[in-house]
Amino acid sequence: MIKSWANSATRRFGESGKGRFSGLDREAAQDLLAALDAAVALHDLSPLKSVGLHRLHGNRKGQWAMTVNGPWRICFRFKDGDAWDVEIVDYH
Repeated sequence: MIKSWANSATRRFGESGKGRFSGLDREAAQDLLAALDAAVALHDLSPLKSVGLHRLHGNRKGQWAMTVNGPWRICFRFKDGDAWDVEIVDYH
């Protein structure tokens, strides 16, 4: 379950589908957020090959990311069956 959002823009998109993310595949992002909200473990997401689930390094160490489209990712921390600090970001 998604427990917290990293910023208000992602929260707004997650809750209403509205937000300013130029070039983001909105439908794919909504599907990934729904999958993340339903997941109780990371392995619930990893069978979905298209999400590109991967562990992050450097200044994002401790986070995971899923690929939405192009440079867009959904980044989050996962602990005790819940997603924390969920954000939609172009981090490349």
